[in-house]
Amino acid sequence: MGLPLLFAVCAAGTAQLSLSVADIAAPDFSARGIALVLPENGSADLRIAELHVQQRSLRNVHIHCASFALSTASMSCHGGSMAQLTGVALEVIYGFDTGNWQVSAALRDAPAKQFAAFLPEPIPLPSGGELSGMLRIGGGASGLTALDADVRMIDVGFSDGDGLHAAEKLRGTIKFAATRKAALWKWRGDVAWQSGELFWQPLYLRGGHKMAASGSLDDTSLSIEQATIVLPEAGRVQLVALWDMKRGALAECTARGENLALEKLFADYARPFLDKGALAESNLYGHADVDWQYRNGATQALRLVLRDAGIADAEQRFALLGVNGDIGWLADAPRTANIAFAGGALLGVPLGSGQWAVRMHGMEFGVAQGVLPVLDGELELRDFRLYREGVAWRWQFAASLSQVSMEQFSQAAGWPKMLGTLAGSIPRVGYDGGEISVDGTLRFDVFDGTVAATQLKLADPFGRAPRLSGNLNMRNLDLDLLTRTFSFGNMQGRIDVDVNNLELQNWQPARFDARLSSSAGNYPKKISQTAVQNISALGGAGAVAAIQRSYLRFFENFGYDRIGWSCMLHNGVCAMGGLDNGEGGAYAIVKGGGIPAITVMGYNRSVSWGELITRLKRVTQGNMQAVVK
Repeated sequence: MGLPLLFAVCAAGTAQLSLSVADIAAPDFSARGIALVLPENGSADLRIAELHVQQRSLRNVHIHCASFALSTASMSCHGGSMAQLTGVALEVIYGFDTGNWQVSAALRDAPAKQFAAFLPEPIPLPSGGELSGMLRIGGGASGLTALDADVRMIDVGFSDGDGLHAAEKLRGTIKFAATRKAALWKWRGDVAWQSGELFWQPLYLRGGHKMAASGSLDDTSLSIEQATIVLPEAGRVQLVALWDMKRGALAECTARGENLALEKLFADYARPFLDKGALAESNLYGHADVDWQYRNGATQALRLVLRDAGIADAEQRFALLGVNGDIGWLADAPRTANIAFAGGALLGVPLGSGQWAVRMHGMEFGVAQGVLPVLDGELELRDFRLYREGVAWRWQFAASLSQVSMEQFSQAAGWPKMLGTLAGSIPRVGYDGGEISVDGTLRFDVFDGTVAATQLKLADPFGRAPRLSGNLNMRNLDLDLLTRTFSFGNMQGRIDVDVNNLELQNWQPARFDARLSSSAGNYPKKISQTAVQNISALGGAGAVAAIQRSYLRFFENFGYDRIGWSCMLHNGVCAMGGLDNGEGGAYAIVKGGGIPAITVMGYNRSVSWGELITRLKRVTQGNMQAVVK
């Protein structure tokens, strides 16, 4: 870069020299309309009509030099000041013969906002705060060759137009030095962020972070040869990485951390990148050692040592705690990891401790057999398989549940107290990335009878509005156990229940076709006076028993022949029916039989689902009286 002088004129009657200078063009900046005024006192005033730095432009730039020297070999400006930059003292040296130049800026409580004009477009612009310290840049005919910064931030803020990057009250220090030889930059930096808030979509972080790093940069790649990052309350991470500048993608990376606090690490640096779902709404606990190796667009190796780790869903749907294990995963070789856990919970039901051997082969993980204690029984897991297909994770397994106390299970789940035991078999259950489905029949033993679920599907299982569909077939349920559980009044006998075309949205019934009827066979059939009243109440305000009120007073229990009731739910309305039709649209719910016998009729054919639930709550709470005659 040269500065050929166009002319020099000594103004008559004045003691100053005015020079006009040719336009300057360099790889990193250019200037037009340059005029230099040199008074006799050794100072100078440099005026530039247009100055272009990087992608920014300045007009009518005025630089005053308290001390200025000009010769055929060089030009220097000391004690310089610039109207656009307050709190900044400039030093400029330029060699005409070598083309080398250097600009230094001493900052003293300089407003950060004024430097926005010198920053390239992609960088969010400072909006407040002050800077103190030193900036130096230097170069030659080939452009910028050196950069050195030692700056302290005081309540600095910045933002961009899209609102995706912003900061407030940043305090800390930045030290950075870089030199260029040919096309290669060698650099090192040290950042100590003490306080303030930063939002960098989707991360929201506070002060306490530190980073020391060094590496190189050329037209093809950015190399981080070593970096140490201190994450407040989470731990320290060592990093080596290579960024492909042409593809704009990570080419290689190795990251290591010891005794990292999982709760803080996950909450601040992982959860913001997760979509809505169970994992995004969960918390992690414990500590871990991590050694991650990435290359060729994929993770090649991962070692994860867990110490008393755990995960718990914020909605209390699941939890797994006290997890310990040394997991050494390789992309191209099979491995096995032994993982132990102290306990957990599923939908409020506590789970016991266990230890599983997990087979790992690439992106496929499996457990041949694992036992999970559930209250006083256990769930035996078989052929569990977790694998990745495309961008979605899928899993499948089969299982069996041993004799679990229904009393303990219902209490843990927050349900009414139930009697008996729970046991069953679970055929293949699979998850395809969006839906859980059951192949075959899911069978359980409950209320001394059996429950079979078929065509079960659960869509969006980890979202905020899961949708369940399927059919339920219950056989030979013990009415005595069932009615005692729900404080309905005592009934003796057996019933069958079919719930077909069941659809639940966010666990609330949207539609179904339900039918209840007496089971086949010979067994005692008795119904208490309280149960008669409650069944009558479910039929609506006009429901009556087919006996006289005075007759009802003399007996606590009655005989019956059959029970039958149905509800077809659609659009929030339950269309009800019973065993057979009577006069005026009535239907029989309980058909009398034996001595003394009683028949209970229902009179409401259509009832809103909300009203029916209200009635059920009332009768189970014992505050509903039936109309009986």
